Amino acid sequence: MLALPPPPPPVLEAPCPAEARELHRGVQCGYVRVPLDRSKPGGRTIRVYFERYPRRNRSEARLSALVSIEGGPGYPTTPDRWGRVELWRPVSSRRDLVLVDLRGTGKSAALGCPAFARASRGYVARAGRCATQLGPKRDLYSTSQAVQDLEAVLRALRIGRIDLYGDSYGTYAAQAYALRYPERLRSLVLDGAYPLPGTDPAWADLVEAIRRGLQISCLRSPECPTRDPVELVARFADRVRGSPIVGFAPDGDGTRTQVTLDEDAFVQVVSSGYYYPGLWRDLLAAIKAARRGDTAPILRLGAETVTVEAGPEDPPFSSEALYLAVICHDYPQLWDPSTPMDERPAEAERRLVAYPHGTFAPFSASAWTGTDYEGVFACLRWPSPTRPDPPDPPGAVYPSVPTLVLNGDLDTITASSGALEVARRFPQSTFVELENSFHVTALYDADGCASQLYVRFVRNLEPGDTSCARQIAQVRVVPTFPASVERTKPAHAAPGDGSSRRDRQLAAAAAATVADVVARWWVNYDGTSVGLRGGRWSYTGDALVVFRLRTARLVPGVEVSGSVRWAYRGDGGVQAEVRVTGPDGAAGDLDMRWSLRRPHALATLQGSVGGRTLRATMLAP
Repeated sequence: MLALPPPPPPVLEAPCPAEARELHRGVQCGYVRVPLDRSKPGGRTIRVYFERYPRRNRSEARLSALVSIEGGPGYPTTPDRWGRVELWRPVSSRRDLVLVDLRGTGKSAALGCPAFARASRGYVARAGRCATQLGPKRDLYSTSQAVQDLEAVLRALRIGRIDLYGDSYGTYAAQAYALRYPERLRSLVLDGAYPLPGTDPAWADLVEAIRRGLQISCLRSPECPTRDPVELVARFADRVRGSPIVGFAPDGDGTRTQVTLDEDAFVQVVSSGYYYPGLWRDLLAAIKAARRGDTAPILRLGAETVTVEAGPEDPPFSSEALYLAVICHDYPQLWDPSTPMDERPAEAERRLVAYPHGTFAPFSASAWTGTDYEGVFACLRWPSPTRPDPPDPPGAVYPSVPTLVLNGDLDTITASSGALEVARRFPQSTFVELENSFHVTALYDADGCASQLYVRFVRNLEPGDTSCARQIAQVRVVPTFPASVERTKPAHAAPGDGSSRRDRQLAAAAAATVADVVARWWVNYDGTSVGLRGGRWSYTGDALVVFRLRTARLVPGVEVSGSVRWAYRGDGGVQAEVRVTGPDGAAGDLDMRWSLRRPHALATLQGSVGGRTLRATMLAP
């Protein structure tokens, strides 16, 4: 007689957060209890939190449910509900959406450690203290356990087949789920994919992605300031290795920050390209400016991107303890799991020495692998798992389920090389690499490409025409940070222009100032900041972002004030109405327009400078 499957666990209803209720009427929220340790089914349980957004059309039969998994590891899914609901809306007529905080995150028994309760240096040492503070339960927060929790929630909600979407680490968990529960899947979308059980433990694939990103962003830019961007970065890494640059610069919110730009910090700067377009935009020109003695641009990149200290942990938002519990349990390391902890450094060093020369270029091997904050040695003092519980169960077969793998070609944290390997493992997969795109492409998709591919895939089990992936505008690589108006490349005179060369230089400096402010939006969190060389700016809005500039300065001596409208969730149009004043008092009023969505777009500049009519064009800055 066949054994009957266990009954689904009960659902514990809970009030929904206001943000969830505002997004969708009728949203259901609650918890499902699951064993903390599945080898002890009668033991302690934890509550796993979910939100279920019901389909809009109740008059027709329900189709498959959409399930979405956040990245990290350590980030909960439900606080990111806005983007996931927006991605679901086009297919929401007959499909529910289910969001689940994986165990150890958000409202699902968020994992925390006193070792990360205060800001302090020494990440590897704090990670070791965190492991001690957690004790043996640290082994119970693996990917394998998390996806079994997810299945328990789906059973409790009596969900049938699902269309599963994962982004970043969410792709890792989604693959683990697919291997364990293939019969549940109707389709699978992996956005910013990371292979099971992981890639190179020294992250050689990621430094290769950085080299590739430097090359392609430069090749696609008409005004790249160097023919060999990798060599330029390598020489600068050599310089700061021996002679760090120290100074003050504004961070993303305009706070004056002391920066020590040694090679370790420079690695962090260059590694930020997966989330910060400004890195690809500014880096090469900032290096060249530093070589001539102007360190302001490169120090600002440092202030915007270098993690000097890990701040106080807030487990409901992000759990450093859960991050470590997962990566130290599931990901490959530079030492064998059986190696005693005090012998790990020597074993890791032997493995690193065996890498071919140049593997970690444009950096030294010690700088690339030695970054303290969440680097390749993060698990050095974290005990190996006491029992096997891999994310890919032994003998598991990758299912023949319709699978779409998306990746940006400027993604340097889940490299396209790894995403392509994931696609090769699924027999019925489509791989789409999106040009000039970064980490995670379908969520919050302002370019309107990856999100549409996702929607078509859920509807039809195939993405349709993918040519939009090759039509996304390139990063505008800055050609130079001019030291003066006189060294600014002038805009080109257009019909009806009555301006002088210097007028057009001043206008070009004004356009560059506006573009510099817009680029900082990606790392600004409080709505106000400062110009590179002084002045202030602020912004409001989301889909349409409105900036206010007050004597913002990028080019020395050039002040720009006025308003800028940026259609971020539209055509990418930038419309600026500004007053520009030069160092000699010459002033003008300009109307400037360009698009950040159109490849190789031109900017038009109209108005007057010093009483002379200005009509000019230039490459969109």
